[in-house]
Amino acid sequence: MTFSKRTDWNTALNPLAQKAEELRAHPDFINLTVTNPTDCGFSYLTPALLEPLLHPDGLKYTPDPHGLPKAREAVCRYYAAKGILLHPDQIFITASTSEAYSFVFKILAEHGDSILGPAPGYPLMDYLAEINDVKLIRYPLIYQNGWQMEPKILEECTARVKATLVVHPSNPAGNYVSEKEQAILASWAQRKKAALISDEVFYDFALETTPLPPSFAAQNDGLTFTLSGISKILGLPQMKLSWVVVTGPEELKNDALRRLEIVADTYLSASTPIQNALPLWLEKMPAIQQEIRDRIRSNRAFLEKHFAGSAVEVLKTEGGWSSILRMPGIQTDEQWALDLLENQKVLLHPGYLFDLEEMPAALVLSLLVPEESFKTGLARLLSAKTR
Repeated sequence: MTFSKRTDWNTALNPLAQKAEELRAHPDFINLTVTNPTDCGFSYLTPALLEPLLHPDGLKYTPDPHGLPKAREAVCRYYAAKGILLHPDQIFITASTSEAYSFVFKILAEHGDSILGPAPGYPLMDYLAEINDVKLIRYPLIYQNGWQMEPKILEECTARVKATLVVHPSNPAGNYVSEKEQAILASWAQRKKAALISDEVFYDFALETTPLPPSFAAQNDGLTFTLSGISKILGLPQMKLSWVVVTGPEELKNDALRRLEIVADTYLSASTPIQNALPLWLEKMPAIQQEIRDRIRSNRAFLEKHFAGSAVEVLKTEGGWSSILRMPGIQTDEQWALDLLENQKVLLHPGYLFDLEEMPAALVLSLLVPEESFKTGLARLLSAKTR
């Protein structure tokens, strides 16, 4: 018997992962990569969050490929607060953003078609593309006192591209897609007859209070799919609920909605109790997001102050839950990560995991880590060979 090639991946642990598993039970071990908010000691995670799941409507099954109307209406209110007016029929509820990506890939791309995606970027994108028989072509973000797109790279691409993917703000680079970049992308997509896909799970987590570039859910010049969900915006990854917003020219939008309805009706994966709970959970969003923002802003400020004047460069960022460190070039990112794990009992991600090949000594860490552990871990990092 043979299996499909699309899941023929090497799942063996690399030396860094093996060492991390060995040390997780060590009393001095500090994980500076944790991005699971349920492991970070936040006070919003109380049993009261489970109360909406007890609503009697959770026992009724009224399948709708778009998702329950009350859930979609709640999503509309979320965007209305950002000045974006949507109709519930423009929204599809999914169980995760990964599923949302798969739905969109299925209606856009044939076997072998290409999707453009940013580098640095989250490695999950490569797996999602391969599972859906799509080729992911990485376009580089350029770091020049901050991360930005290079539009000419899009123009030079000769592959059969069906969509360009942006992460707004990027993970792990943290740059938002500026209004100028959004206009360039929309124009490019129209000329190439391609779609735009915007992953906005970190959109609400800016490090500064200045006005943000708009969500792509406000984009109507070209066919656009905006993805988000409560894993990040409510810090509830265990509740498994996300969505796709479809915008664009009327004819294209309606055709995309029709096709997505076919795919979504095949799966019907989002659970009824979770969808029923969404309106009540979104009412708690301001307090939840404030607690998370306070954590990431506090840790980011400490990070910048801690390494000021050292040989470690803290790269500029605008939002999200991660930061990138450029370490001294005396060894590779993987060597840095292994040395810090073995000698300091501190785990960081080597940059190559996020396609940071242009920065061979880059490390990535999470800003969600509880402050005491975060400060202790950084103190150990600074005491290593970084001066």
